[in-house]
Amino acid sequence: MKDFLKLVRWPNLVVIIVTMTFMLFLLINPLLGLAPFEAGLSPVQFGLLVISVVLITMGGYIINDVVDINPDSINKPGKNLIGQSISEKSAQTLYWVISLAGLLCGTLFSYLLNQINYSLIFVFSAGLLWFYSQKYKGQPLVGNLVVALLSGLSFGLVWLFTFFAMSYQAQEFAQVQPFFALVTKLVFIYVGFAFAITLLRELIKDLEDFAGDNRFGCRTLPVAYGTGPAKKVALVVGYLSLAGLLWTDYFFIRLNYVGLTGWFILLAFFLGFIQFKLHGAKEISDFSKLSRLTKLLMLLGILSLVFFYFEQP
Repeated sequence: MKDFLKLVRWPNLVVIIVTMTFMLFLLINPLLGLAPFEAGLSPVQFGLLVISVVLITMGGYIINDVVDINPDSINKPGKNLIGQSISEKSAQTLYWVISLAGLLCGTLFSYLLNQINYSLIFVFSAGLLWFYSQKYKGQPLVGNLVVALLSGLSFGLVWLFTFFAMSYQAQEFAQVQPFFALVTKLVFIYVGFAFAITLLRELIKDLEDFAGDNRFGCRTLPVAYGTGPAKKVALVVGYLSLAGLLWTDYFFIRLNYVGLTGWFILLAFFLGFIQFKLHGAKEISDFSKLSRLTKLLMLLGILSLVFFYFEQP
């Protein structure tokens, strides 16, 4: 069980659960003036949504490790459990069982929402993760964009499906409709934040994993065009993200979100520090530290959702 939890990156799964829970209970519900599960998704529906996303993500981690056995033998010696404590065949079986379970939960969720076609979103996500591991990961920048897109999606799905659920609840829908525009803007801010910071982290991880990827022919951005140009791309993404954080601060100031404004100023300084360190990064250890710092930045961004529970525009 311990090895299985390591294989599926259980801390990352906890972050996903916390993110989706915070989005519903700390941002969406307070801004709409709703008590928990007063309208929109029911407890069962929300539970199925979270379980589906977590299972599909678990499957993505497993198949990714299966494909990365050779590069990880150099990039992360001893850390990839496939071929050691877990056989490759067992890992592939786990991938299919877990991914199919995630799709079934997503289909049941869509059925309970009276729109079975919504299950295509879960099929799309699982398919992207499979194609990422099999094909996109070996294409410069494409794999990075896929991971960043799916990261942002975990922030946006809760609001998307809450909106769909409320569209069948005429009285509640009419009551909270005036607040939809603000909630949508705020959700998009977090989707954009997750996308940008994940993309930056993925680009830094490619620089960190250059040796193994280069040896086994994984055509990541550093392998295809060199570490210098790849580092410049990462810096550009970082500066664009910094500009986005500063714009977000201006947006929060206009809404009179004092706590959020202060928190995002700290995030901007933190990202500025990461950019400063990225300019001088050369060794694997440098990029490894930066990867951990961007992960911490993401966690701090998620924690900012707490402010919505206490502040009103």
